[in-house]
Amino acid sequence: MSPCSDAMIEGIITVKPHITVKQALEIFEINGIRNLPVVDDNGKLLGIFGLKNVFKRLLPASVTMEDGLKRLDFVIGAAPGIAKRLKKLYPLSIEEVMEKNPIVLHPDTATWEALRVMAVNGSPICIVNEHTGVFVGMISYQSMLGDLHHVMEEIEREEAEQGE
Repeated sequence: MSPCSDAMIEGIITVKPHITVKQALEIFEINGIRNLPVVDDNGKLLGIFGLKNVFKRLLPASVTMEDGLKRLDFVIGAAPGIAKRLKKLYPLSIEEVMEKNPIVLHPDTATWEALRVMAVNGSPICIVNEHTGVFVGMISYQSMLGDLHHVMEEIEREEAEQGE
C-alpha cells in the first residue's frame, strides 16, 4: 500500500501564530491559497488558519451555536454588517481564529486511510512528522487525484509492456 506522502504537497507557506488576520488574508490573495498551516519557531504544527475560520467568525452567534438558526436567507441588505464584522477581525492574531486541533496524518499513512479522512473531513489535511509534530506538507483533493492519475498511468504502461 502506498503512503499518502506520495500525494503530499511540499514547500507549503507556513505562518507564525502572531500574524494578524489581515496579514494572513493578504498572503491568501497574493499566493492564491485558502489555508495556512500555523507553526512555532521549531516548525511544529500549532493549527491551521483558513477562509473557513474567517467565514465562521463573520456569522452571528445565533447561527454558529448548536441548534441555532439554520438559514439566514430572510436577512436582506446584510453585506455592510458583514463587512464591518470582517474589519473587526483584521487586527486579531490568527491564533485567536485558527483551528487549534486540526486533523493530521503522517507521511507513512496509507493512501486508503488518507482518502477516507479527506472524504469525511474535507481538504486539505496537514502532514506532520509522527515523532516530532513538525509540519512537513499537506495533501488535498487535487494532489490526491494527481497521484492516483499517476499511479493509473504507471499501471497502464506496465500492462502495455506485458502485452508486447
